[in-house]
Amino acid sequence: MSIRNKWSWVAGLATAGVIDSLYLLLFQTKKIDRIICPIFGEGCERVSRHPIAYPRGIPDAIFGVAGYTAAAAIALAIPRTTGNTQKTLAAAAAGGSVLAAGLSAFLTYAQPTKTGAWCFWCLVSAIISTTMAPIAISGSIEILRNSNKQE
Repeated sequence: MSIRNKWSWVAGLATAGVIDSLYLLLFQTKKIDRIICPIFGEGCERVSRHPIAYPRGIPDAIFGVAGYTAAAAIALAIPRTTGNTQKTLAAAAAGGSVLAAGLSAFLTYAQPTKTGAWCFWCLVSAIISTTMAPIAISGSIEILRNSNKQE
């Protein structure tokens, strides 16, 4: 897969993550009264209402929206940049994706252990962030290798 394709995949996955997080945020901010929760019934609402979903009183879905938006913007910018800017953006994308995957792992663990329920949309987000991480890491390594060859 070419560098451009890798970052296109990251941008596409991140865009899906924005949509997923926006849906949960609409519920958490009471813009909608109910959310559809395939497979888990009312689990999505139970998880999304739990105090763990509101660190410092802030709906956690807003962090998903912000993080995925930043990931998409960075992934789209990387193929259009060169040199140190490209390396810095690639490192930020790789680091951010690893952080997001780690956070998703914790939140996936917390669903049944802290809330006693499963959230379909939260699991979708975890799959998205976990899928993004190796692609972003691979793309970043490729950028670093290519820049070392040019120097």
